[in-house]
Amino acid sequence: MSLVSGAGTACLRHFSAGLGMFNPFGRVLDDTGLRTIAALLDRPIHAVDVGCRDGIRAEWKELGPYGSLVGFEPDGEECARLNAAARAGEIRYEPIALAASSGQATLYLTADPQSASLYPPSEDAVRRHPELWRHEPRGTTTVATTTLDEWAADRHANAIDVLKIDVQGAELDVLRGAERSITAVRALELEVEFQSLYVGQPLFGQVDDFLRARGFILWRLRDIVHCGLTKSRRDESSFIVGDAVETTRVGGQLTWANAVYVRSEIGDPAPNGDWLTNARDACVTAMFDLPELVELSLERAVAGAPAQQRPTLAGQLAVVRRRANRRRLHGLFWGAPRHARGFLGARLSQQRISPRRARG
Repeated sequence: MSLVSGAGTACLRHFSAGLGMFNPFGRVLDDTGLRTIAALLDRPIHAVDVGCRDGIRAEWKELGPYGSLVGFEPDGEECARLNAAARAGEIRYEPIALAASSGQATLYLTADPQSASLYPPSEDAVRRHPELWRHEPRGTTTVATTTLDEWAADRHANAIDVLKIDVQGAELDVLRGAERSITAVRALELEVEFQSLYVGQPLFGQVDDFLRARGFILWRLRDIVHCGLTKSRRDESSFIVGDAVETTRVGGQLTWANAVYVRSEIGDPAPNGDWLTNARDACVTAMFDLPELVELSLERAVAGAPAQQRPTLAGQLAVVRRRANRRRLHGLFWGAPRHARGFLGARLSQQRISPRRARG
């Protein structure tokens, strides 16, 4: 979902990836750390990105040979372009539309190709929210659909560890066609809507019920977007990249967000799973930049790892803890009221940690 042009969306995505989702310290586990842990696993991490018109996110590509990445994009020309630029053997793009069942479906075209959907755009939503002009209808076409389960069976695909879905209101349909596949998924991110941008689309509550019934818990809402009843001014932000709620709009209706879900046991402090599962969970949660869960998974992995692998995992755990602590320090200092920062700064100075260093 985007309120900017396709090229602008690509720039925002890659810019935010480079800054670690606008975090001043970057991701809690960087590309070197991610590959170091992934190299210990018994098989590559299999990640699937459904609806990836601009390509699979940059931080996933950092897995290198320790990842198996697949993207789905029904636009054949865009898919061919992405495959031409992809690293052979590590990333591939499938020109397939995923849905709840196989067959033929109507694809509703829009002013912005990124807003095309298997559901018709809501003209009422476009009328009420001028920022949604990119959802204006531009005709239809017919596309062949399949399910993620059928694709996985046909390709003899490995178990899917990570899943991302952004298909303009049809996310629940993709999940319904992936009942077998999601049993192996450890974490997933999908776009959810809080109001109907497409006629008949499932909203957040239905998606949340579906995933919770299958052992997932909601861990984070990202990129929360509100749409106003008037066009945003130049000095107003209508799309926030990163873990931030839009605050610059005067009013605006809660419209959509990206929801990150993880398996319930990943977010449970009680010890569980073998060391390989926990090491894989550390990589998976790092791919979504979830510091607390990366740290927790690594602690479990270190506790259960064989002597040969333990030093490597312990070294990465130490790095993650340092970066996580810097994030907490940054949040403590810069999130405090202005009048309290002098006191906090003095305390930090006593500990030989300056506010400038805390800020990164």
